[in-house]
Amino acid sequence: MTTEITFEAHHTQQLVLEDPHRFITMVCGRRWGKDHLASIKILSHSLTHASNRGGKMYAWLNPVYNPQGKESFRVFRSFAESGGLIKKVVETPPMEVRLINGDKVTFFSADQPDNLRGGQYDGVILNEAGFISDLDEVWSGPVAAMLLDRAGWAWIMGTPKGKNAFHKFFLRGMDPETADGKPNPWKSYRFPTKTNPFIPPEELDRLKDELPADMFKQEFEAEFLDTGGAVFRGLDQMRSRSDGLELIPQADNCRVGIDLAKHTDFTCLVALDNSNNVIGYDRFNQLDWSIISQRIEHFCSRYRGKVVMDATGVGDPIYENLVSKGLVIEPVKFTNDRKTQMVQNLMLLIEEGCVQIPLPGQSLDPSHDTSTMWAELEAYTYNITPTGRIRYEAPRGFHDDTVTALFLAASAMPMMTAQAFADVDLNNVRGVGEL
Repeated sequence: MTTEITFEAHHTQQLVLEDPHRFITMVCGRRWGKDHLASIKILSHSLTHASNRGGKMYAWLNPVYNPQGKESFRVFRSFAESGGLIKKVVETPPMEVRLINGDKVTFFSADQPDNLRGGQYDGVILNEAGFISDLDEVWSGPVAAMLLDRAGWAWIMGTPKGKNAFHKFFLRGMDPETADGKPNPWKSYRFPTKTNPFIPPEELDRLKDELPADMFKQEFEAEFLDTGGAVFRGLDQMRSRSDGLELIPQADNCRVGIDLAKHTDFTCLVALDNSNNVIGYDRFNQLDWSIISQRIEHFCSRYRGKVVMDATGVGDPIYENLVSKGLVIEPVKFTNDRKTQMVQNLMLLIEEGCVQIPLPGQSLDPSHDTSTMWAELEAYTYNITPTGRIRYEAPRGFHDDTVTALFLAASAMPMMTAQAFADVDLNNVRGVGEL
């Protein structure tokens, strides 16, 4: 008795499923349905292809296990369960789904490529390839070798993240023939989010109005941008403007931003003057709360003005302690909307040439050297949630305390919009930072 199992795929997904190329690169906008399609590909291949080596083996690689890996695992497991195809599930890394026909799908983290060596696979998915560091090495090293014994196929897919190695793989599949006239085993596709018929067009129109233009182009129109969708544009120009700028020991009429350490993070303090120059900077960690309070008090006694502090979580008792000692502080409890507003305010200030930061290497004391601030500004990134909301954050393995302190300090002046820059002299903001 034969049981028919049906999976739904929209038109552009069906184009890829019917494509015979061994290697496919898919550049897709958010919510296009990459995980959905990859799950169908693996299951349809498992059910329709025989192997003389016994049970077939598939590998699914994500940049990290959490959150991308767990979500891919959840989507695939849901598909397999809907068809009654699961024999066993292993939920500890490397996560695994064993099918009733003896085939096996294993979920790996691409940031640990040595764990991939030695396997033989009938098919491989490299998901969110734009975020896989050393994608070239991951492919030419373990992944290409994984496919040799079984002449396996591979899909490399994801949303763009600048013109990195993922862009090179996309270009590899653009021509139907190789340079020597042979059929190209690679094929590339680009699908903006709007090609998913299940996404309401009015939702995309809303996001286009709400998001920065580059961000929308990259995330939803699936375009490779030279900027990589960088959060803070204009950093090179800011370096030129900042040449010769130095930290100073004290000043009045400042705007001070304070980001307090959480877990392994750093506490960071940044002071801006009325010309939006960073003139005071301190960064430290692994100190008792009493010492942290004393250090903040000392900093604020030297850079006198308006103080804005993150009072979320562990920041709340520190705020109460400092206020009890007479400091005038504006507490900020972050919501995603509040943080987004502050980050985008700093984005505009930097892009419009209204902020300067002393160049790195001017202090032998790491706590007063701005190298970390420059590095965090360059690395700062964002994610788009399934509902289309922006979440700004440091990339995995990075801190963002200096960025947070800087946008808190910048928030102490009137919030800027793109239209406001033409009418407001940012160097002549009255009443800012006075106690």
